[in-house]
Amino acid sequence: MSAPLWFATALTRSWTATYTRGLPAGQRSERCDEIDCDLWEHQRLADFEREPINGTAAAILLRFALGIPADVIWRMEAGSTARSGKGTTLNDTPIMRIGFLVAMLPLVALVANGIGIVLGGGEFDSRTEQIMWGLSFALMPLIAALGLWLCATRPKLGLGLVVSGTLISALLMYWMAFITVPIGLVIIGFAIKRSGLSIWPFNGPRPSATGVA
Repeated sequence: MSAPLWFATALTRSWTATYTRGLPAGQRSERCDEIDCDLWEHQRLADFEREPINGTAAAILLRFALGIPADVIWRMEAGSTARSGKGTTLNDTPIMRIGFLVAMLPLVALVANGIGIVLGGGEFDSRTEQIMWGLSFALMPLIAALGLWLCATRPKLGLGLVVSGTLISALLMYWMAFITVPIGLVIIGFAIKRSGLSIWPFNGPRPSATGVA
């Protein structure tokens, strides 16, 4: 298996393992098996049609990026079923679910943009430079998206990934800072709210020892 194809399949499987965490073992195993079967069928069809290996890897990466919103929706529905009969948390509310999807959209768009660069978008001095930049553009928002997901279960780790992923993405696209910085700050703000961590101004300033704000 070529390196690009291995990377594409490993990334897809890792994402599946991540968003199915916390589900009952049977449900999680069924979803992972479903994705593995889909990957196997995709590669067999590509072999049958004599598609170039790098083309197959690119197609899997594109499907992965475009499928993130659907995976998130599936996880929310599966999580709701698994939690039936239990108390409702802040992240289970409709407003937080909608906010999560809205925050994920620009990150998914950036991941797709990075994959587009890897596939040949933009002008670079060499193919190696193009791949490196493309992977950087795709990896940073992917880290932020992973962090946004983890904020509900591992707040500090999740928030750290969101902050690092969004800020580095903004730095990589410094010429679009007037867009990426405000959007990044909004995503970070939502991540703080989703994590439940006591960080001003989301949970209010802490009073001083003398009781004076």
